[in-house]
Amino acid sequence: MLPLPIPIQHPALPGLHLRRLQPQDAGAWRAIVTRPQVGRMLFSFPADWRLEAAQALVAELAPRNTPPFRLAIDTGNGVLAGTVGFAQGKTSEIAYFLDPEYQGQGIMRPCLSGFIDLIFARFTLPGLRADVYHDNPASMALLHRLGFVQTGSYTGTCSAQRCHAEQVYIFEVHRGAWPRPD
Repeated sequence: MLPLPIPIQHPALPGLHLRRLQPQDAGAWRAIVTRPQVGRMLFSFPADWRLEAAQALVAELAPRNTPPFRLAIDTGNGVLAGTVGFAQGKTSEIAYFLDPEYQGQGIMRPCLSGFIDLIFARFTLPGLRADVYHDNPASMALLHRLGFVQTGSYTGTCSAQRCHAEQVYIFEVHRGAWPRPD
């Protein structure tokens, strides 16, 4: 069982934590990822993603203790502000998003750091990877601050909210390099 909730240190949001997804999160998830400034940075949510699809995904992911899973970012008021997720395949990957209302407030760094701590404590793996579109400098800067290193790039296929293949950068952090001293 994943140890939840995971409290996160943030001076302006003392109740900030990661928690399991709940059925009532589906509407907020859908509303966030269908916003163009968020959805185009993600790989799999179309602009017309339906509430029923969000509800089904939350129902599938909420009880999971094994990959793939996602946790809700809760600012302390029970409202979904974003998610952090982990999947394993050929690589062990993280994915995340944050509602634009909460962006630029220093929320994602402690959330992602706490999530990565959880993953490395729970799973035996050599490292983690995150793929980021070329036009997402905020995400690239966040990963650099967390100790991730850009290890390559590729031309990605069209995503759910992008019409053309575009450059995607690969960032990785190895278990031995985590946590990065500040």
